[in-house]
Amino acid sequence: MTQPPDASAPPTCPRHPDRVAYVRCQRCERPACPECQRPAAVGVLCVDCLAQAKAQARPMRSRLGFTAASGPPLVTYVLVGLNVAVFLLAPMLIGDGWEGYLGLWPGASPELIAQYVNVGDEWYRWVTAGFVQFGFFHIAMNMVALWQLGNALEPAMGRVRFAALYFGSLLGSSAGVMLLASEGVHGGASGAIFGLLAAYGIVLKRLRLPYQSVLVIAAIFIGGPLVSEFIPALSFFAGLSWQGHLGGAVVGAIIMLAMFRGVDSRERAARAGALPGN
Repeated sequence: MTQPPDASAPPTCPRHPDRVAYVRCQRCERPACPECQRPAAVGVLCVDCLAQAKAQARPMRSRLGFTAASGPPLVTYVLVGLNVAVFLLAPMLIGDGWEGYLGLWPGASPELIAQYVNVGDEWYRWVTAGFVQFGFFHIAMNMVALWQLGNALEPAMGRVRFAALYFGSLLGSSAGVMLLASEGVHGGASGAIFGLLAAYGIVLKRLRLPYQSVLVIAAIFIGGPLVSEFIPALSFFAGLSWQGHLGGAVVGAIIMLAMFRGVDSRERAARAGALPGN
C-alpha cells in the first residue's frame, strides 16, 4: 500500500528532489529551487513552464510585418568582419594584384586576364568580387555604410531575410557589371550596399517617412560615374562602378518589394480569417 506524502515534510523541487524549495512557480504552483527559478513579470516561473510559454508564444513582428531579430545584428557584424578579413589577409595569401584574382573582368579577353591574374572567368567571382576593396578609404566608406544600413534593416527584417537581401543584391551587382561594363577589374561591397539602400528607401516610403535623401544618394553614385564618362570635369567619379551600383539597387528593390508582397498577402489572409463566418 502506498503511503500518502507527509504533509509536514518541507516541499522539494521536482527537478531536484534533494533540495527544499519554498518558492512556487506562478503558473504550475510546483516548488522551484533557486536553480530552476526564472524571473517573470509577477513572481517567478519554473524552467519547464518558461520553456512551454516560449514555445507557445507568437513571434514578435516589426512594424514592417517581418519576424523581428532579437539581439545584435549578427549578420551585419559577420559581413563587416568578412570584408575586413579579406582586405587584410588576401594580400598576404594571394600577393600583389589579389584584386584581379577575386574581382570581375567584364569584356576582357582571355589573354588579358591571363596576363594579369592567370585565371579565367570563374563563377565564384560573382561572389568574391563583392569582398574586394580597393584601398583603405574604399573599405572604410563601404563598411560605415554597411554598418548603418545593417543596424537599421536587420533587426526589423530578421537575419535570414537580411542575408538574402544582401547576397541577392551582391549577385545583382555582379550581373550589372557583366552586362553593362566593358573593361577593367570590378569589385567592392558597394553594389550589395546599394541594394540595401534601395530596400531602405522602399521601407521609408512604406512607413510614409521622407525618402528623398535616398534618391539623391542613388542619383549621385549611379548617375555621377555614368555622366563622368562623357564629362571630363567629373573625373572624380571615374573610379566608381555605376554598373554594379545600378545592378545591386535594382535587384535589392525587387527583393524588398517581393518580401513586402508576401507580408501583404499574409495580412490579407489573416483579416479574411477573422471575418465572421470564417
